Amino acid sequence: MKLNLNLSYVITFLALTFVMHEAHEIIHTSIGRLICGCWGLRDFNVWELCAGCLEQKPYAVISTFLGPLFTFTMIWFGALLLSENKTEKQKMLGFSLIFANMPFARIFTAIMGGGDEIWGLHELTGNYQLSRWIGLLLVLAITFIPLVKAYQIIQNRLKIGLFILFLLAPFVIDLLVVLGLLNTLLQNGIMNEYGIMGSPVLVTVWALFVTLVYLITKKNL
Repeated sequence: MKLNLNLSYVITFLALTFVMHEAHEIIHTSIGRLICGCWGLRDFNVWELCAGCLEQKPYAVISTFLGPLFTFTMIWFGALLLSENKTEKQKMLGFSLIFANMPFARIFTAIMGGGDEIWGLHELTGNYQLSRWIGLLLVLAITFIPLVKAYQIIQNRLKIGLFILFLLAPFVIDLLVVLGLLNTLLQNGIMNEYGIMGSPVLVTVWALFVTLVYLITKKNL
């Protein structure tokens, strides 16, 4: 499959990346709401259960794991779309889904000793070092095959370069735009009032905006 990185594709791919990021966070907070009966507060990348819930209902830790479970499910769905019997359009969607869910972000945060996987395992085991190693190995094992399939399907001349670009660029752009710019706006009081689903107004506006951009332009994938 030859990748055509025109502006239309890039816009749609980035919109999909931001949608997948937000969906990951909404899974966390929505499951927390179902278990706890109240919304925990959040920003663009940090969320919490409502006060006292984890102490009263230790099984609420499941909300920590379901965000990554959603992300890994999307990555593997993308990998399945790379099968030989799929159309070129399906393969392009599959390729985009793998990288829009930022597998490198899961790997990097696990290497650094953070992320949902390690935090959740630490809550269950009480052993940080054990949780760190188990979490890292799990993330590497889950993402390995989809990444190999994504690399193999690229037919452009700069195969390695394009693979590295798709692996790293979504993570870096997400850091700059979401964690950098948008979280900074929140911290400076821009639309930081809490509205629906325990989310600041700015988070809701952003989620609706990127979803709309993706739906309008999804034909570009």
